[in-house]
Amino acid sequence: MKRHVLALLSLLSLGTLATAQQQPVLCGTDLERARLIAEDPTYLEREAALAQEIHQLMLNSRVDRGGGEPTYMIPVVFHVLHLRGRENISNEQLLNAMDILNRDYEKQNADTSEVWPVFRPIIADMDIEFRLANRDPTGNCTTGIIRHQTIETFRGESTSKLRPWPREKYMNVWVTDRILSGAAGYYTPGGWSVLDGIMILNDYTGSIGTSNENSSRALTHEVGHYLNLSHVWGSNNGVPEGAPPGHMTAECGDDGVEDTPLTRGWNFCANEAASKNCDPNIAENVQNYMEYSYCSVMFTEGQRERARAALNAVGLQRNNLWTEENLQETGVAIGSEIYCAPDADFYAQPGLNWPNVEVPFPPLACTNIPIHFMDNSVRAFPTSWSWTFQDGTPSTSTQQNPTVQFSSSGWKTVTLTATNAYGSTTKTDPYAVYIGAADVSATPYFESFETMTGTDLYPYLSMNYDNSVTAFQRFTGGGFTGNACAKLNAADQNPLDIIDPVNVGDYDELVTPLFNLSGAPSATFSFRYAYYTTATDIDTVDEYLEITSSTDCGRSWLLRGRLEGTALITNGNNTSEPPSEWKLKTYSLPGSLLAPNVRFRFRYVSSGFSGNLYIDDIWAGVPVGVEEFMTDGFISVYPNPSNDRFTLQVIGMDAHATEITVTDLRGAVVHQGKYQPLGGDANIEISGREIGLSEGMYMVRASNKLGSSVQKLIMGR
Repeated sequence: MKRHVLALLSLLSLGTLATAQQQPVLCGTDLERARLIAEDPTYLEREAALAQEIHQLMLNSRVDRGGGEPTYMIPVVFHVLHLRGRENISNEQLLNAMDILNRDYEKQNADTSEVWPVFRPIIADMDIEFRLANRDPTGNCTTGIIRHQTIETFRGESTSKLRPWPREKYMNVWVTDRILSGAAGYYTPGGWSVLDGIMILNDYTGSIGTSNENSSRALTHEVGHYLNLSHVWGSNNGVPEGAPPGHMTAECGDDGVEDTPLTRGWNFCANEAASKNCDPNIAENVQNYMEYSYCSVMFTEGQRERARAALNAVGLQRNNLWTEENLQETGVAIGSEIYCAPDADFYAQPGLNWPNVEVPFPPLACTNIPIHFMDNSVRAFPTSWSWTFQDGTPSTSTQQNPTVQFSSSGWKTVTLTATNAYGSTTKTDPYAVYIGAADVSATPYFESFETMTGTDLYPYLSMNYDNSVTAFQRFTGGGFTGNACAKLNAADQNPLDIIDPVNVGDYDELVTPLFNLSGAPSATFSFRYAYYTTATDIDTVDEYLEITSSTDCGRSWLLRGRLEGTALITNGNNTSEPPSEWKLKTYSLPGSLLAPNVRFRFRYVSSGFSGNLYIDDIWAGVPVGVEEFMTDGFISVYPNPSNDRFTLQVIGMDAHATEITVTDLRGAVVHQGKYQPLGGDANIEISGREIGLSEGMYMVRASNKLGSSVQKLIMGR
């Protein structure tokens, strides 16, 4: 079962108090408050001034209260942080979350019938309505749902709150895949903060899709914090140190609301009799939305008074949200709406077990394998879809999220036209998905990146998920073998990136072509690598390189190994190029990888001290090939590359008979000859044309009584 440390509702299963005590609940909002107090010496002063203002507003409202009070309307924008996986939740799931939010704040939830009789008279209709924005900050059409493809979905920190819309006009909610603190959600306190708004996990948003009914009140709770409501026990970090079993704090606490009794907080759903903890004669409001009890179904009239005062507080900057002028500007007032065509967008999701596929993932699959295509259109909600798929079955579709197979290999062009009553737009992506076929039919396979041109690594795929300044490219400033290798410029930083200028936690990948390892009795995968770090303390080096393998063209992956710390660093803090020190890493492959359609993937995850990573001499094949090839200096081949004649020098060839074998990358023997002792400084000269070599890469093996080794030979024009 997936567990999150809950910053809002405790979703611990209803078990014993001892079990609840073993799983302490941390409050993401209170952790944010603690962080702000530590970072901002004026925070507590501002907080006290805000508390005084809200107290005075509450007193004034009691004096001035006359007829019916207005319903406050709040424009909402969801920012979905995603990497095109399950965390990129559907419009339907977000609309469902809005329905639940409005239901709870308008006391329309049927489970108010479960409220204990003592609290039924004070169940509050908050008279607060939430509507998705219809106009963006520039006045253009929007659904109120914005999607950001970003690695920040793996962090969910306060600094992950990308591109907030003006907080005095919109309530910003960011939806993410993970929150590093372990929370399911939090609100960054203080309306004066540029990070004002809510962060919440996708699987605690709404009750459908990736979420469920048990998680569906999370947003209700966090919006309560947004409206200046504390946890019912007060403000602490939700760590029950010294607290009785099942409680959130050691002492009975107060949330500043008159009709919520003192409580230590609850992380399970106690019954009414058991709830009388702080006072044996007073039941505690275990069922409050600002509890962790797993049975939250109500706000109180006192919380209503405080929340509505918060919407009028200048210090919290909520007092413009509900004004008629702002409702007109954001398009949520009746008559202010604008309408437009959707902006077509989509992505391929080829992974297994959708929607529980790993994230991020490269868009790779084999022929005749089902691939999901996900509508990702924005600006307006489409009502119809028209797809075309190059070599696809089906070749066209009108479904919103169709499933397609492809019969041939290569990059596939996909087109989507998204339509509603106000028009349509079309997107065509010639690189929507890469369908694999056996690029290498047999082994041994060796790649030193010498024959490629420019910075392109094809047929290797370079995946830059965050569209950042770092990516794998071909480097011609020197490799372990020859002048070229693959390089990831992980040390580069982008000072214009105000969220993450040092690319912390960035994912970059290099994916190999397909190999056919079937029929081999055994095989290895090896490569040379070089890496430096900018860290001066090894304990701060948390970047790493993962090597994974796939037997289905890249649709799913298994971990082969991970290089980190001193195992990754070969050059210390030496930033010179080409790197001076390289290491060889070899993996013996299990029988499951002795198959066709095998890929390998290098996945690098960065830290704030990342250096550049270099990869060279990738080998896949029988184990003896690796060991022989890596015997340095035994054989020399020049010129290399060659357009015809090349010369061999082999240690011991002056005194011992030497056998020369030239094979292509499939392992087929192209030339074989035995040369008698040549004496002195004699060389072996061979004409590539005469032995039938065409353009490409070959392996030259030399053997005699002193040893054996393999070197590559590149034939060109």
